[in-house]
Amino acid sequence: MSDKDLSNFLKKIEQLNQIAKLIKNNPSKKVSLSKCKNHYEVIKLTTEWGFDIGKRWGEY
Repeated sequence: MSDKDLSNFLKKIEQLNQIAKLIKNNPSKKVSLSKCKNHYEVIKLTTEWGFDIGKRWGEY
């Protein structure tokens, strides 16, 4: 894994941890996320929240 890939991998983990914290502290966001039926809906919703988790760490 290159340094750039490692950096992107760690950024994605950080964003996923932030999303987990967000839905833990915000019941309405948790409900919204739970209503997603597939990966694309999750990506669309979390993008609206300001996150960029749609790409795999090696695709940046």
